[in-house]
Amino acid sequence: MRNDMRWMTAAAMAFAMWTARAEAPATGTPRLQFEATLLDFGKVTQVESVSGTFRFKNAGDGVLRIAPPKPSCGCTIASLKPDTLRPGESGELAFTLNLGRSRANLEKHISVTSNDAKSPEVSLTIRADYTPLYDVGPAALSPDLAFGVDETEQTTTITRTDGKPLRIVRLDTSKPWITAKQEAVPAGDASSARIRVTVRREGPPRRLNENVQIHSADQTNGPIATVYLYGRVMGQVSVVPEALYWSVVDGGGAAAPGRPESAALRRVTVRSADGKPIEIKNAESSIKGLHVELVPKDQGRSYELVARLDENPAQTVSGNLSFETSVAGQPRMEVPVIVNVFKP
Repeated sequence: MRNDMRWMTAAAMAFAMWTARAEAPATGTPRLQFEATLLDFGKVTQVESVSGTFRFKNAGDGVLRIAPPKPSCGCTIASLKPDTLRPGESGELAFTLNLGRSRANLEKHISVTSNDAKSPEVSLTIRADYTPLYDVGPAALSPDLAFGVDETEQTTTITRTDGKPLRIVRLDTSKPWITAKQEAVPAGDASSARIRVTVRREGPPRRLNENVQIHSADQTNGPIATVYLYGRVMGQVSVVPEALYWSVVDGGGAAAPGRPESAALRRVTVRSADGKPIEIKNAESSIKGLHVELVPKDQGRSYELVARLDENPAQTVSGNLSFETSVAGQPRMEVPVIVNVFKP
């Protein structure tokens, strides 16, 4: 019985000592050490993504804890294992970088934070000089149709960078008033083709955000490339600038007295594109404290909208200035407005 008591007492003491050690605060200094902080893939082509691994270890004498990695853009996916390392243990940070479809010199970053007191944040760099299998230049066109112009044409060139024949089977446009036609390049290179894009005037004046998709016999799961169209169909009434912006500090209440006119006023010129007189009326603002005055110029061929910010909003707001015109195709027009409020 007495021996049993001694054994139980010794066991209890050993358990207590183990518990004390387990609950004691961690000691030592962790240190995050990467084998390399830069991975340069050099020239890359004929792939949609690149993947790699950054290797690291705990070179300190304390437990290292690493937070989830944070890539600099959504085109990069990163994960690490493990996130907790004892002294001397190693781990890996794996990543995949989606390259997109346009030629580019890419440099992306991954931020890694840890409990390493000397270097709490490490930036990893990924580089690639990317040339897609199908290279389009330019990849974006800007077709602007001035008032009185019914259509406009622009061209781009697509090249298969591995030198093999370019077998285009179809060109799809996002709208029926856009047409696209394939033309051979002057040199007769079978790996390249010119794409002629025609945009016709249809519908009211507006901004364009459309595209042309290029399909090949060598790829059946989608287009091999996309040409983007960013332009405008302009009407008889033009507005310059097309948007207004204010930046104020500590909004809420009347504007500070004595501030310069440039801080309070914004001006918009409304003009007749063909030089004929037009009527502009009923100018108004949708934002409280922002007043607008309509001033005729040049015998009715142009007007000036004078917008005055007399009252700062409590927080950032957006709205518009609007007015009516005598032009049938543009009976009412709006100018977007943003008042950005910064809190010190």
